[in-house]
Amino acid sequence: MARGPALARAATVRSGEEEPMDYEEKRVRVKDYGTMPADSPLLTEIPGTRDKPRKLHRLAAEAFQKMAARAREELKLELQAASGWRRHRWKSWEHYETTMIKKYGSVKAGRKWLAYNSPHETGLAVDFGVGGLEPNRKTRDKQRKTPLHAWLVEHAAEFGWHPYKNEPWHWEYPISKQAWETGEPDDEGSKTPVQQGDTSPFFFGEDDEDDFWNEAVEDATDEDDAAWFEPGGDDAALPAGALAFSEEEELLIARPSARGGEVGGEVEVGDQVQLRWRVFWRL
Repeated sequence: MARGPALARAATVRSGEEEPMDYEEKRVRVKDYGTMPADSPLLTEIPGTRDKPRKLHRLAAEAFQKMAARAREELKLELQAASGWRRHRWKSWEHYETTMIKKYGSVKAGRKWLAYNSPHETGLAVDFGVGGLEPNRKTRDKQRKTPLHAWLVEHAAEFGWHPYKNEPWHWEYPISKQAWETGEPDDEGSKTPVQQGDTSPFFFGEDDEDDFWNEAVEDATDEDDAAWFEPGGDDAALPAGALAFSEEEELLIARPSARGGEVGGEVEVGDQVQLRWRVFWRL
């Protein structure tokens, strides 16, 4: 009986007529936590697809199991992860740089397809692999119409889980740095280290995007950080040595039905640093 209402919610969420206030991104970034080692006692198994358990940080795993119990009751569906914690795949930045140049011609071109690091390395991110959700960017629109996605949009935040809206299968569990390090809950709720007072708007040299996101511009700032760029600014406002981004490097996604959208771009500072940005708007 729950599937009918869920389908209806999926349609309204997609059209922009209904979007719960709790359906908001609170990104988990490697730079704010670090990488969880494979032998960490804080890694806990959760059910995975193909009968292969995945792992999450202890607190994320507990929240996942509680959410799974509710989904089982309301959707008659067993939540399973296609991916949870993952190892950091690069030996060093030089290893990443060499691979990107060899495979894509430059780091600038390669980072659009494969990030240096991923929220999965923290143990605080999960990719669902059931209910029509899977790590596949070609079916994103279809995935957003599934009952499971509609249910997550409405209920995931109740368990501390938040979306990465570009990837309907990818959800994150933001917690404080202290809770991440100790595995013990605190009174910070779902505040990330950035939300607890780290006001530095940028972190150069690493990407913390999920590596299934293959579009032209990766998310490199939070919505609050994006305000640092004022509309209508001129090149003089850019850092010294910056080069204006080209139209080919610009991403524009307008969603009239959702009364909002986003625009992003990229600048280069000297020979080593590249700055990617995104601005969100909502009417």
